[in-house]
Amino acid sequence: MSDNATLARRSRILVVDDEASTRKGLTRLLESWGHEAIAASDAGAAIEQALRTPPDLVLTDLRMPGRGGIELINELRETGIEATVVVVTGHATIETAVEATRGGAYEYLTKPLNVNQLRSVVDRGLERSSMVREMTLLRRELGREGRLGSLVGNSPEVLKLYQLLEQVGPTNASLLITGESGTGKELVARTAHAMSTRGRAPFVALNCSAIPETLLESELFGHERGAFTGATAVRPGCFELASGGTIFLDEVGEMPSNLQKKLLRVLEERRVRRLGGRVEIAVDVRIISATNADIARLLRAGAFREDLYYRLNVFEIHLAPLRERTGDVPVLAHHFLKQLARDNGKSIHGFTDEALERLNHFDWPGNVRELRNAIERAVVVCSGQEIDVHHLPQSLKAKQRLSGGGGGVMIPPETPLEEAERLLILDTLDRTGGNKTHAARVLGITTKTLHAKLKRYAQERA
Repeated sequence: MSDNATLARRSRILVVDDEASTRKGLTRLLESWGHEAIAASDAGAAIEQALRTPPDLVLTDLRMPGRGGIELINELRETGIEATVVVVTGHATIETAVEATRGGAYEYLTKPLNVNQLRSVVDRGLERSSMVREMTLLRRELGREGRLGSLVGNSPEVLKLYQLLEQVGPTNASLLITGESGTGKELVARTAHAMSTRGRAPFVALNCSAIPETLLESELFGHERGAFTGATAVRPGCFELASGGTIFLDEVGEMPSNLQKKLLRVLEERRVRRLGGRVEIAVDVRIISATNADIARLLRAGAFREDLYYRLNVFEIHLAPLRERTGDVPVLAHHFLKQLARDNGKSIHGFTDEALERLNHFDWPGNVRELRNAIERAVVVCSGQEIDVHHLPQSLKAKQRLSGGGGGVMIPPETPLEEAERLLILDTLDRTGGNKTHAARVLGITTKTLHAKLKRYAQERA
């Protein structure tokens, strides 16, 4: 039997409508599909029923004497009942649709009901309820460690992130994740994808700054054979590969303006045309994008399309840098230590007090990524059961980057300009945990220029 059929036999649905004939007709229909259906004539009776036997799904009329469907949704939440709510109304207007969705309804249906549409909505609503229950159990299981999946932290900033993900993760809304390099933007994107009903479908990530402009369009939309020199076979793009799931556009602020226009068209029409192709292909994807750029500055400068920005930024999630949530450093450090010690086959159980003090007082310009790299290095060189100061990278041992505390590379006055530039670039790269994008931004040069200089330094040493 299908998963839906198995789910249906276990599902409890509460029907709320002030019209007896509607209640009777819906309960009979739902029972014929294998569900357990219970009915209530108003919001008060519905709350009593829900407290007695918590439903998996609620089908409620929007307009009822006394409290309506929106008030019912609010009361269900206040009583801790997390059932998915589908609003049904015979007074369909744009205003009522907006009111229902803003009020927290999962779906909005109009009377007279289309039976096939209703069944589809019920199945999807029950699937969402099942996912919400699983996430609730997961949060309880991991609550002592302050974790949601692979996201780690107990700071107010991270707790706020958890709450926001609980709200928007299960939806199909487009997300724009902002924050410095190394803060975990892709991890948040993957978590949001996993929390949604698309969680078992593909998650396709594309870094818009890492691919040459000439190839980025092909990566996004695909190409036909012979579309350009070297196109020897048909190749689907990321939108096609992600269909049914989520596409993650990292560093979307770096996307060339000509591709921004094409991306906007795809988002509006939900169809792509491969390079060299004549046929448009329908795609069903959720868009999650991320950038470490100052998107407001890009908008002011005309470097990023305002209409595309509003398409991508239905919800914005900003990730605070690690230096602003230092209380998370010990939690993250122990989490990474446990993970990396296991991966490297070592029995390392903790940190000395001095080592942990150094970790706590470092400003982590490379954020969580830099912290993880530091712990990985320490695990590799440690032969005992505790990480000590001498196992940490030199930059932490010297305390040269404490916030507000001077430090940095020392360049003697007689140093030639080219050598001084080399020392400054290499020190900045070290201070950013090897993150070239971040280092280039700190230095005020392009990533391309930084790569060229590093290549030259490597050749000079050879």
